[in-house]
Amino acid sequence: MERRQLLAIGIVVLAAAGAGYYLWHGSGSPPPPPATAVPASGPQIEHPLTPASGAPLPPLADSDAAFAAAIATLAHAPTLPDLFFPDKIARRWVATIDNLPREQVAAEVRALRPPGGALATRGAEDSLTIAPDNATRYARYMALLAAIDPQEAAGVYRRYYPLLQQAYEELGYPGQYFNDRVVAVIDHLLATPDVADPIRLVHPSVMYRYADARLESLSAGQKALVRIGRDNAAVVRAKLKALRAEIVVKP
Repeated sequence: MERRQLLAIGIVVLAAAGAGYYLWHGSGSPPPPPATAVPASGPQIEHPLTPASGAPLPPLADSDAAFAAAIATLAHAPTLPDLFFPDKIARRWVATIDNLPREQVAAEVRALRPPGGALATRGAEDSLTIAPDNATRYARYMALLAAIDPQEAAGVYRRYYPLLQQAYEELGYPGQYFNDRVVAVIDHLLATPDVADPIRLVHPSVMYRYADARLESLSAGQKALVRIGRDNAAVVRAKLKALRAEIVVKP
């Protein structure tokens, strides 16, 4: 089994999954994406991947053990770390990535567990901000991200791409190309504004909201990048740029 399985997808997801995105707006499910008709000439592929050879892959329905073993090897752990949900692993990664540019990431499809504790804040209601030490809540996720080599990750991503493509089509995109979606999501996350501290909040109900309407209108993935802290976000952006360069065919 490859040591770096799932890393390419993990780079994208760690940007938001470790940030506890669903704690911000609740765990309601966004409407499913509409099924897209496949053109008679076949899907239009913008970012094709170079095929990778290797041993036969397990069926998607029976792939959890392989994915869990690969993640455990990556984490230098005897078993899958409790950071990850252990079931429907490939489908969770694919669905989470597809949801990142949306308003919410449905709780039932998230790939990683949220960090412990509540969002750390500072100040009273009229001057409420995200506390500087809130970024430390994501230390475990950032440590995993730091260990990722984008070139190796891209190679493994190509090796196991057929399972991810199948999961994407089953999600409601028959004939559509998952790598195109991954690249689009990376570009979307890279477009997240670089926000300086302090970041003001309002607390009108159970959930916090950004006081700045521009930030409040961001997607789930972009809000997560803002929330994990400026330094953490810079690390994520660098990894995303490096991965994008590996999975996009150069002219």
